[in-house]
Amino acid sequence: MMNSIKDKIFIDEDLKGADFEETKFVDCKFSKCQFKFTGFEDCSFFNCDFSNALLDSTSFTKCRFEDSKLNWINFKDCSLSGCLFQHCLMEGCSFEKQKLPGCLFPESDLTSVYFANCDLSEMDLTRVNLEKGIFDYCKLKGTNFTDSNTTGVSFQNCQISKTILDLEGFIQFGLSKGFILQS
Repeated sequence: MMNSIKDKIFIDEDLKGADFEETKFVDCKFSKCQFKFTGFEDCSFFNCDFSNALLDSTSFTKCRFEDSKLNWINFKDCSLSGCLFQHCLMEGCSFEKQKLPGCLFPESDLTSVYFANCDLSEMDLTRVNLEKGIFDYCKLKGTNFTDSNTTGVSFQNCQISKTILDLEGFIQFGLSKGFILQS
C-alpha cells in the first residue's frame, strides 16, 4: 500500500539523505529546498511545488508528477528515469548531460528550457510547450515533436535524424535556423 503525505511544507532537513519509496505526495511544497543524496522511487506527486529547488545527487525513478510546478530547476546533478511529467510547469529548467530514459512530458510547459549535451533520441515530446527553448549539442534522432510549440526554439549543433515534426514545427525549425518563408 502506498504511503501518503498531504499538505506538508518540506524543509532541507526532511530531505537530505532520505529515501522515499511508493509514496504519494499531494499539495506538498518543496520549493527552494536543497535535496542532497535524496532518492524517490515509484512515487507520485500531485499539485506539488518544487520551484527553485536545488537537486544535488538526487534520483527520481519511475515517479509521476502531475499538475506540479518544477520551475527554474537545474537537473544537472539529478538522475531521472522512467518519470512522467503530466501537465507540469517546468519553465526555465536546465538539463545537462542527461539521457532521460523513459521520461515523458505530455502537455507540460517547458518554456525557456535548456538542454545541453543530452541524448534525447527516440524521446516523445508530443504536445509539449518548448517555446524559446534551447537545444545545444543534443542527439535528436527519432525524437517526436508532433503538436509541440517550438516557437523561438534554438537547435544548435544538434544531431538531427528521423526527427518528427508536424508542419508548424517544421516551419518553426526553419525559422530557428534563419530561413525566411516567402508566400
